[in-house]
Amino acid sequence: MLVDSSDFNTQQNIEADICIMGGGVAGIVLANELKEYFANIVILESGSEEYRQDIQELYAPAKEHGIYPNPMYSRLRYLGGASNHWSNNTSPLARIDFEKRDWIENSGWPITYDEVVPFYEQAAVYCQTGTDGYSTDLWLPKLALKNPYKNSRFTEVGIAKASLPPTRFYAIHGGKINNHKNVTIYKHANVTDILYSQQTKNIEQVTFNSYTNIEHKVSAKQFIMCFGGIENARMLLHFNQKYENKLGNQFDNVGRYFMDHPTLRAANLYSKDESFEHLSLQEKQRFILAFFQLKESALTEHETTNLRLPLDRASEYVLSDGISSFHILKDKLSNFELPDDFGKHASNFFLDIDMVMEAVARKSFNAKIFDSANDFAGYQIPLMMEQTPHRNNRIKLGNAKDKFGIAKLEIEWELKNEDRTRLWKSLELFAKDTGMMSLGRVRLLREQSSRMFSDQIGFGHHHMGTTRMANSPEQGVVDSDQKVFGTNNFYIAGCSVFPTGGHVPPTLTIVALTLRLAKKLKEEKQNGRV
Repeated sequence: MLVDSSDFNTQQNIEADICIMGGGVAGIVLANELKEYFANIVILESGSEEYRQDIQELYAPAKEHGIYPNPMYSRLRYLGGASNHWSNNTSPLARIDFEKRDWIENSGWPITYDEVVPFYEQAAVYCQTGTDGYSTDLWLPKLALKNPYKNSRFTEVGIAKASLPPTRFYAIHGGKINNHKNVTIYKHANVTDILYSQQTKNIEQVTFNSYTNIEHKVSAKQFIMCFGGIENARMLLHFNQKYENKLGNQFDNVGRYFMDHPTLRAANLYSKDESFEHLSLQEKQRFILAFFQLKESALTEHETTNLRLPLDRASEYVLSDGISSFHILKDKLSNFELPDDFGKHASNFFLDIDMVMEAVARKSFNAKIFDSANDFAGYQIPLMMEQTPHRNNRIKLGNAKDKFGIAKLEIEWELKNEDRTRLWKSLELFAKDTGMMSLGRVRLLREQSSRMFSDQIGFGHHHMGTTRMANSPEQGVVDSDQKVFGTNNFYIAGCSVFPTGGHVPPTLTIVALTLRLAKKLKEEKQNGRV
């Protein structure tokens, strides 16, 4: 049942077995998995079925970061959450992502790869990408791809799958819960407070506001927060102001270790090898993409992190080094400065002067002057990199407040030098393999670093790590069951619990972990502990 809480004229006191805060991917999966096991499940969702700008603005930060994107534009505050605008690109995490890596500080999950793998197939059903897995043995023949790196030392092929059209979780799965007698979705319900018993260590009640300045209460046996990677941290910090950091923040870990997947164009591949022409396959309702990545043995041997390396066909104009160098030279010289790698930029400019002239003509005169500008030249590599968890990358509360009196967030984020160093090291390994296998030449665009890591950097908008899973409260915020340290009945779902983020989009693993959490809650119910 879907209820508009804005229609309530008086305070409501709602009783539930399970209270799910947030109606995005994790919240919808949880409700669907638990609906046959619990007689009364409540979902509290700030938005409704459709986008509303005034509700979206509740994501606005206290101040913008500068480089890191404003979360108001990367998340959607209505039923289905960010799945309402994702591209549905899915891949599983790798075994090494769950392991403690001596060269990566703060790495290692309290659960193993083998504990998550059993849930990936059902997670793919929710994502509508099929139950046939991500094995290259299956997909490379279907792609008609002879693995160009089959006998290489460092590189291997990875597989990504997406449904067509992308799966909107509420549109696809919402009906199963919306029409179920055991589930009630309260839309326009903004959680503002919780009631926590320091004696029992239980969350006893949640307060929500329905945009009418009327507060309502939900009492439940179990509470699960599914607000997203940034909002989970913001709201937990808000709750902890009242309860002296007893809710998972005993050691100041809430909001810290904030990660994303930076996306960069840091290298180009120059090759005419036909192997690279069969990297994707569009079926009736799915899109399959092969990409390149480093083998786990290479990561260990060279103490580096992984990269997701898809290829995009590109023209002479797109791959022009001279155009990028022209912009860097212009920006620096206009401030009476010389850029790093001045000689390299000058060389690029003069050797590629025809494409620089083409760029000027296109921008200033909307004209094209060289037919060769559109000739095939090679491949761009729009890579996505693993960002390592650093304690000082974080979400914190600012001084400004939203309409409900909750502090707006501030973001402290940077791509650390060690991450940049590992990026180049990993690309060098890929470049060595490409050369040794006589597949072509990989050019690393180091001289473009000044723009690459500032105005040209992109992001996967995957907000991870801010309520990290750990073995103890000294190391994180939630335990291996995703239960908040210091509580008995308060859980967090979503990629905010990821201790590390890997190099692939997180949604498939978000769903897998949510299925694992649902299994835990069902077992507790069956054993009489709920």
